[in-house]
Amino acid sequence: MTLPQILGRLRQVKPLGSGGFAEVWLYHDPVLDSPVAVKVLSAQWTQADDIRERFLQEARFLRSVDSPHVVSVHDIGETPTGAPYFVMAYADAGSVAELIAQHPQGMPAPLVADLVTQAASGLDALHARSVIHRDVKPANILLTGGSDGRLRAMVADLGVARALDQHSEVTRQIGTPAYMAPEQFDESLPIDHRADVRSLGAVAWAMFAGRSPAPALTVVSRVPDLGTVAAVPATVSAVIMRALEPRAEDRWPDAGSFASALTAAAEGRAVAVPPPSEASTVLRSPGPAQSTPMPPPPPQPQQRPASRRRGAVLVAAAVGIALVLGGAATWFVTRGGPAEDPANGEETAGAKPVSGAETAAVRFVDALQAGDCEAAGLYIPDLDDPAAWDCTDDANGGDGFYYHILDDLDADGERRVEDLGDGLFRVVWVDQGYVNMQRQEDTLFKVQQVVCC
Repeated sequence: MTLPQILGRLRQVKPLGSGGFAEVWLYHDPVLDSPVAVKVLSAQWTQADDIRERFLQEARFLRSVDSPHVVSVHDIGETPTGAPYFVMAYADAGSVAELIAQHPQGMPAPLVADLVTQAASGLDALHARSVIHRDVKPANILLTGGSDGRLRAMVADLGVARALDQHSEVTRQIGTPAYMAPEQFDESLPIDHRADVRSLGAVAWAMFAGRSPAPALTVVSRVPDLGTVAAVPATVSAVIMRALEPRAEDRWPDAGSFASALTAAAEGRAVAVPPPSEASTVLRSPGPAQSTPMPPPPPQPQQRPASRRRGAVLVAAAVGIALVLGGAATWFVTRGGPAEDPANGEETAGAKPVSGAETAAVRFVDALQAGDCEAAGLYIPDLDDPAAWDCTDDANGGDGFYYHILDDLDADGERRVEDLGDGLFRVVWVDQGYVNMQRQEDTLFKVQQVVCC
């Protein structure tokens, strides 16, 4: 999306980044002589009423939270083309994700404890308003520099946040798998503020390890003990591992308690870390994936020059299930947006999504083409450094299982949606390939098969 050079009194400077739903641009406020960040809903979502409303709710809620450690919103508006945006504080020092990238051997304990404490303060402010963030990760903890040289952390991006009493089964699995709590994968378990405690623990683990932890692909998955991957005191490791306990009742009771314990451990003080309780919560091991008969494939797409052709790829996924194929485990569940009737084989006008299945498929393709394997939910779980694996790399460890929705696919090309029955939809990029999407419930879909290029 190209934003206007002049937005109200703001003057455009440069783009800062983009995600699955929004773009962020740097603008300058000449009246206050200060930089601001403008977050605008991406063009493909402006006509999706539920996504648009979620975007506006995020802005209104951020405006209402009084905490220096939650990103502040100054204004809200709409571009001349009808895209909603809001103006927020500019994080001139980047994010914790960038800090982790700058410290592949891990960050100093005092800095980790300080940033975790600040982020915990922001999360506690959200929890006091009965809101769970549900996507706490390094990229969503923004940083700004102070006059004293100390970094100030601000929790941002509440696009998937939910009120404690309003989250639904449709949205509970949305997030970033490497940082999500196990209960987000298991509909039998309640979700409360301790899901964010677990995610903050994963962020702290990543800050010390220099990389993100492997995702909790099942509800009984455990993150490797921090002491086995980073040179940290045993007490520091114990504090973080308690935050990462699979059962919510075994974690620190709130973000502030976790931060206080981590600060004490980082300073070399004694910390009492209670052992896991004998709680009655049953963490269910996922059963085997149910086999869904696949319909016959459509006619082969037109051939391209041999140097540009890619092989067919199967991408299977399920809620809370790690399905191993040729050594690669994959997980991807996405919310598809409005669930209008599919196009029944008719080509999609203007390449704009017309159904929830198409919206979900487009989001998956966008993530792969951006090289964002984490957003696409693709992993190989047994690597020494899962976060370093590039799911779009032909080399891929030589296991012969590759993902190829790359340069060969014109993501803006003509599309059509085919209803195959039993909740299965085929989203076809005309003459290129297709993605099969299986409806889970309402607007939640899982990627079931990809054949491309």
